[in-house]
This record gives sequence, structure tokens and C-alpha cells, in this order.
Amino acid sequence: MDYCFDDKIDVKLIALFIIDNFKMPVPNSFIVDTLMLEPFVNYFDLQQQMAELEDEELVTYYCEDSDKFYSLTSKGIQALEFFSLRIPKTVRERLLRAIKIKVKDLKNALSIKAEYKKVNDIEYSVTLGISEGNFDMFGVTISVSDELMAKKMCASFKNNPQTLYSEFLSALTKNI
Repeated sequence: MDYCFDDKIDVKLIALFIIDNFKMPVPNSFIVDTLMLEPFVNYFDLQQQMAELEDEELVTYYCEDSDKFYSLTSKGIQALEFFSLRIPKTVRERLLRAIKIKVKDLKNALSIKAEYKKVNDIEYSVTLGISEGNFDMFGVTISVSDELMAKKMCASFKNNPQTLYSEFLSALTKNI
């Protein structure tokens, strides 16, 4: 069954769903590209509803070059949790497949840094980061007591940077 959503609430929910499932700030161009793979929403309706999501403080964004990078606010997360079942299961599944394709593209566009160095006999410094071009999206340096732990932290971050970044950001903004 083919779907075409033009109801404002449905379009907003689809946009929130896409942003949420990227698990990191997502450029507007990737939201549009995802919907080109699964064209459930008209481009102009999407852009109008993205502006309303900003006004309603369901999303936050920052600008880099000529693109906006979106993240959900806690209000946006709550709205999506409450209304997500309004999006048919088959649509959610198709969007998740399209997102998976775009995440691979995004990973290729991003630079993932995960390295460690010995500081002294009892300390290692682990540096983890995500950047796009000259823009650092995320960075943290952590001290650990042994080399094995440092290696495991680097491997874990390299294997799943989006989820770890998202969890870190969620923990930081939980009570805001």
C-alpha cells in the first residue's frame, strides 16, 4: 500500500521519527533525502512543518554552511513517544530502511575519532570525537587506568558513534 501524508500532524510526526532514528543531529538535506527514498511527504509540506516544529520547540537546530542540523528536544521526544503509533507500522519500517541507507552516507561524511595514549604508568587518555569537515560535533577526553579499557572504549565508540553520542547528549539534557 502506498501512503501520502499531507495532514500537518502526520508530516510533523514523520519528521520527528526520522530525526529521532538518526540518533545524532541530522542535516535537513538528509531528512529530505530519506523522504526521496520513501516519498510519503511532499517536500514543501515537509519544509513548512519543519519550521513549525522549530516554532513549537519540538526540535532544535544549528546551522553549518547552508544546512540546518536538527535534534529533538525533550518536548519533541515526548510528542513522538505519545503519537508515534499514529504512523502506520509499514511506513515506520520503510522509513527505518531508508534511514539505514542515509546513516551509511552520513557515516562516510563524518570523521570518527577514537584514540588513546599512555599518560604515565597508571593512566591512559582516551579521546573520542565526531566531526564533519572543520566542525567538531562532539568531543570528549576520558582518563582510564589500563590499556585494555582504553582499547575497548575506542572500539565501542568506533562501532556505534551515533548511539553513544545520542546517549551522552540525552544524559546531559535529561533534566533541562
